[in-house]
Amino acid sequence: MHKPKLQTYGDTMAARKVIAQEIEYSDGAHEIAHLHHRMQLIYATTGIVRVVTPLGLWMLTPGHALLIGSQVEHELHMVGEVSMRTLYIEPDSLPQQTHDCRVIAVGELLRATILGMFDPGLDDPADSRNALIVPLILRLLQDADNRDEAAQDTHDARLPLPVSPRLRSICDSLVAQPSSSDTLERWAERVGASSRTLARMFRDETGMTFGQWREQLRLAEAMSKLSVGHAVAQVAQDLGYADVRTFTVMFRRAFGSTPQQFRQRFR
Repeated sequence: MHKPKLQTYGDTMAARKVIAQEIEYSDGAHEIAHLHHRMQLIYATTGIVRVVTPLGLWMLTPGHALLIGSQVEHELHMVGEVSMRTLYIEPDSLPQQTHDCRVIAVGELLRATILGMFDPGLDDPADSRNALIVPLILRLLQDADNRDEAAQDTHDARLPLPVSPRLRSICDSLVAQPSSSDTLERWAERVGASSRTLARMFRDETGMTFGQWREQLRLAEAMSKLSVGHAVAQVAQDLGYADVRTFTVMFRRAFGSTPQQFRQRFR
């Protein structure tokens, strides 16, 4: 059975409530499944990060971070050139999360404090700013978590993932190739189950039909590709839509704006 890697920290860092790490990734980079004893805040100043846990998938578009709970297994996939600023937070420093992961909107003040953690001057023991900025970050994360809770109940940014091995293999294949238009009957032949059984299991484990799940995956992928500047026509083609018009109708129905308008916001 696969056992994810547990990432730890040296004695020098262990006493800190918040540990900051800056990482640069190339397009397509992948962090294999691992976990931390600390909570982790993932925030990308450029590019898109896809986060996958045993129970869900998140696409972090610009302006949002993901707070991952302590001991939650996760893997990361990069879309575009990613400049990541991540914080490892002692679990006792924040209230226990009700979910394994939570999307947090990053406003100007939270963004400034996150970036402030990477000021070289904070490593100077004589510099008192660290004693001020860490409590501020923790307070902002707690406030953002509470403020966003009602909104997230009605619009969960997570794409749920099934737990049964047969369904998970189908979903993993679609994540790797979202343009696939294979029917549920075709997938049933591959995994050795009836299409009726798979359809029932999809509803039970994800709350969606197979078609709805695949459409939500494609829309999440579309947001990530548009956010990093991919052309609308290319995105439609890459994700298996018949034409740009069909893609535009589906995107506008889901998000209330056209792909062109969404892409323009991030230029």
